[in-house]
Parts: sequence; structure tokens; C-alpha cells
Amino acid sequence: MKNILPLMSLLLINFLGYSQEIKMSGQIIDSETKKPIEFVNIGILNKNLGTVSDLQGKFNFNTSKEYIKDSITISHINYQSVKIPVLAIKNQIVLLDPRTNELSEIIVTNRKKSSRKIGVKTYNPLLWLGGISKNNDIIENAQRINIPNKSVRVKFVNIYLRKGFESDSTFVRINFYKNKNDEPGDRIIFQNIIQKKKIETGWLQIDLTHDSIYLDEDFFIGVEFMPNFEKSQDVYIGAILTKGKGFSRRSSQGKWNKLQGASTINVEIEY
Repeated sequence: MKNILPLMSLLLINFLGYSQEIKMSGQIIDSETKKPIEFVNIGILNKNLGTVSDLQGKFNFNTSKEYIKDSITISHINYQSVKIPVLAIKNQIVLLDPRTNELSEIIVTNRKKSSRKIGVKTYNPLLWLGGISKNNDIIENAQRINIPNKSVRVKFVNIYLRKGFESDSTFVRINFYKNKNDEPGDRIIFQNIIQKKKIETGWLQIDLTHDSIYLDEDFFIGVEFMPNFEKSQDVYIGAILTKGKGFSRRSSQGKWNKLQGASTINVEIEY
């Protein structure tokens, strides 16, 4: 009897702890085409709790009951964002309405253009940043880009990978954010820029020459490596301490945190 009571107490504690968890699941669908939407950011805004939808638009997300009164924000660059109460998300089909994008005017001239790389072009051999989540969520690293006093075209994004030995390839998404008081602000380019890339040590380049990205103000460039939903992966981005314009967030809809230095991310511009 003395041995049974501690065992029953342990089982009760485990049951109570398990019951404090809220389980959410569903599938994200395009309201017009009725097709699933992949890589949708799902999470509690600024709480660093979230996930991302898989290739079939499906997601699973667990959180503690302390967030029972919160709402889940569901967002994708090509769709209108929605908020749904935590308790309402269980095996739910979520329909997202496509966003209507207004294209900026592009002025073509025959003058000779200049090109240059702006951002972090070096790294410390002893430093690196995790670039990919192992729990089907998102890690996003961002770097401030100060442009010349004129309109520029962003042609390439370059990311230095320290190592990625457990990853063959993955999808990489690029985001552009307004510089708001030296922090990443609202999005300023509403295009879903995502490419599947081979992961290996060295410079990884994202080609934007077909995306017509024109900007006339300083901005933050954000980089997301999509998780592999079948197995864990490792991706590490180079880093440096001598530049203080880097930010990172460790979850979908999470809060941006300023880095002591910066990740090795730069852009090649034309102007």
C-alpha cells in the first residue's frame, strides 16, 4: 500500500499537468480556389508561441491554459489575416481571402546603373545563429539595410550558412519590413518570395531579379527557413558582434528581439 499511494499521486499529477494543455489543429484553405495554403504563420501575437502550416495547409499547435483567453493570428503575405479565439480552433477549416496587391509604378531609364552589396558581408568563425526551428515553427532573422538616397532595385539576397549538415534542401522565404524606429515594422513588399534551395556551408543566394523589388527607403530584410515536417533539420547562419542592426524572432507571430550583433545577411542592389 505504501508503494501504491506514491504511484497514484504521480499519475494524478501527470494527468493534471496534461489536462492543462490546449490542443489546436486545422487546415488553412484558399477561400476562392479551395486549395490548401502552405507555410502560413500561426501563433499568439507577440507571445512567442506558434507554428506554420505544412504542404497540405494542415497544422497542430499546443499551448497551456494560461492563454485560454487569447486569440490565434493566422497570416500569409498573399492573404488577409484573421484572428480566432484559442478555444475555437479544433479540427477547423480556416478560409483565407486573397489579398489584392497594388503594384508600384516602375520607371525605366537608359542611364548606366550602379550595383553594390549592403548589409553584413563577414562573420565571426566562433559565432552563429540558429536558422530553422525543430518544432514545426518559424525562426526569422532580420538585418537592417540602409540604402543610398535614391530608389533602388533589390536583385539578390545573400545569406552565409555556417553549417547545415542535417539538411539536404529546404524552402527559404524572404520578407521586407519597414524600418520603424530602428526595428522591423510592417511589411512593405506584399509578394510571397519563397524558393527551394540546397543547404550547404557557404553563401546561399536568393535570386530576386524576376520579382521587381523597388524601394526608396531604408528597410529590414527577413529570412525564414521552413521546417521539415517529417524530420528535424539543422541550419545555422553566420553572425558577427561588431554590427548592431540585427533582429531575430523565434516563433510565428513572435516578438522581435534585438541581437547584440547581427546575422550575416546582405542584399545586392542596383540604382
